[in-house]
Amino acid sequence: MKPLIILLTMSLYTIASEVNHAFLCDLAMVESGVDDAAVNEAEGAHGRYQIRQCYLDDANQRLGTAYTLQDMHDPYKAEVVVRAYLMRYGESYERRTGQPATDEVLARIHNGGPLGAERDCTLPYLDKYRQLRDLKPEDVM
Repeated sequence: MKPLIILLTMSLYTIASEVNHAFLCDLAMVESGVDDAAVNEAEGAHGRYQIRQCYLDDANQRLGTAYTLQDMHDPYKAEVVVRAYLMRYGESYERRTGQPATDEVLARIHNGGPLGAERDCTLPYLDKYRQLRDLKPEDVM
């Protein structure tokens, strides 16, 4: 039984690697300015991606891991968690809507949960994401 669990976990890492790296960089910038030490006490959000416990629990279940919120200050562990979460709900979005899970869709899922791409409350976050994404390198310096 253990080999099956290992193979399942490995395949999830492969699937999760399909989330675009440039998108993850933009997401980290929107969430925390790419600050691995960031903590939002009011929301209980940790790390560069501002991961909360419910998000982490969901990803841990999918990955078969036991990451903690403190682990989300490690950029590599946090990236694995975000990739797994977004692949899960990005694929769900595609099955449900017949539309591709674009970076903008994934940003809204990250912000608003599994159905975040369809919730109006994530539109301000989408605007923030778009503004940051569209900045030219010379605008940031």
